[in-house]
Amino acid sequence: MTLFENSVDRLLFLLCAAMIFVPLEQILPRLKHKKILRADLKLDLAYMLVGATLTMLVSVVFITLVVGALDDHIPAFIQSQVRSQPLWAQVIMLIILGDFYYYWMHRLFHRVPFLWKFHAVHHSIEELDWIAAYRTHPVDTAITNSGVLILALLLDVSAAALAIFSVQFSWHSLLKHSNVKVGWAPLRWVFVTPTFHHWHHANDAEAFDKNFAGQFPMWDLLFGTAIRNQSDGPAAYGVDDPVPRTFLRSLAYPFAASMPVPVPVKQQVGETPGFEPPACGVTDRQG
Repeated sequence: MTLFENSVDRLLFLLCAAMIFVPLEQILPRLKHKKILRADLKLDLAYMLVGATLTMLVSVVFITLVVGALDDHIPAFIQSQVRSQPLWAQVIMLIILGDFYYYWMHRLFHRVPFLWKFHAVHHSIEELDWIAAYRTHPVDTAITNSGVLILALLLDVSAAALAIFSVQFSWHSLLKHSNVKVGWAPLRWVFVTPTFHHWHHANDAEAFDKNFAGQFPMWDLLFGTAIRNQSDGPAAYGVDDPVPRTFLRSLAYPFAASMPVPVPVKQQVGETPGFEPPACGVTDRQG
């Protein structure tokens, strides 16, 4: 598939998504006062239309490096066993193993300060809806979301199984970020709901580093990172990190934020006395 064909497919997908989620967020809103033409909408549209292409390019590099390093170490009999499985079994395997990879990589981006700078771009969202799902730094998304494709290539999973996974993952990703009130009763502990994921985005100390799973809450339940007493959703979203609100500056933020701050040279003899360097504020919020 050429870049042009891929772009056309993406535009058709986005058109279908808009036809579904725009009315759905008006019919079943979690936050009824939220407007369609909200703050930072232009930023999220930039990530949707331009950032996605950058993510694809970074993903190709990351996947090529990882698969190239590991391909020769995968026993042929494992690939043969995977190939022999029926389509439904391959799809289930991809969903479970892919989400396990996503869970731990997601936690890593929260725990490692340098990686957090990339992930903070996504957590800088202060008004969640289906379009906001696209505000992710290309480096973050390329590493966190590429696990399934890496597994598929290494284990020789069928193209049909990968396609089915990709379709359900893409739609579910938009749903869990959307401003839609979907509780699913006890099933909320089986499949990630908007409420479950909205709590992950909460600017609330009790919600920091919680609800990491992309699709199955069982990982958070199993590893002790689930918010068990969930209400309808958090009161506020976002982070205290000074993530810029423009596309290019937010792309550069992880690199600029990780650069060491120059230490002022001590006052020399003969210089004007009383000089003090300005204080530099540093945030230590990581979640």
